[in-house]
Amino acid sequence: MPNNRVITNKLDRLERSLKRKLLSFYNSKIKGSVIPVDVLKQKYYQQVRDLIRKTAQDSYLIGTDTVGNAVLDRDETFQLFISTTDINNIEGLTTRLSNDFWITAQRLQDRENAFQDGVKKVPFDTTAAMTGIAAAVAFSAFNNAIKSKSTQITNKSPVLDNQDQSLNLDIGFEIRPIGKVMFVTKRDSKVDPDICAPLDGATWFVDDPSIVTPPDDTHRFCRCTLEPVIE
Repeated sequence: MPNNRVITNKLDRLERSLKRKLLSFYNSKIKGSVIPVDVLKQKYYQQVRDLIRKTAQDSYLIGTDTVGNAVLDRDETFQLFISTTDINNIEGLTTRLSNDFWITAQRLQDRENAFQDGVKKVPFDTTAAMTGIAAAVAFSAFNNAIKSKSTQITNKSPVLDNQDQSLNLDIGFEIRPIGKVMFVTKRDSKVDPDICAPLDGATWFVDDPSIVTPPDDTHRFCRCTLEPVIE
């Protein structure tokens, strides 16, 4: 039975790999481009979907294996299965996170274009943005697999002799929600004391609708960033 560290390491490797691929894609296809992101999305949408789907599938299999091992401890004859629910979960996650990628790409491109010629551009952390998306893919897929497969097993598995029919699974792993990000200021005298300073260190899940994204939700020329939270 995999322990917490083994599972987390597997998901972290998937996350890092996807981050590198998305970062490379953004830098080569989007960053500095004069073509609108909407046009680039039409051209490259499937390519981004393929990158994200592969990570979602791999993460989903890790979650499925985790539940499968817990069931096999109770019934060695049980055959784990992939259902239409599993496939729909992967496809739904792929679509949602692909769209999140393009929304993020639009925000980053808008920030690039917000500075006039002759004004020094304030650097922004594209890597942090890509990490947030990658973390959401890996850990959301794993969590979906745990929830979906546990429900399917409870509803469909045969009655086991002298055992609890509900198969109350104890997989020995605290399921992590999808990734978190932290609001980080430059922590110097130039930090806005009213908007940004109070937010320094605040964290949100990446799908939280109340998340504050600089500079869109703060002020022009904001130097703050959203950094991934490594737990």
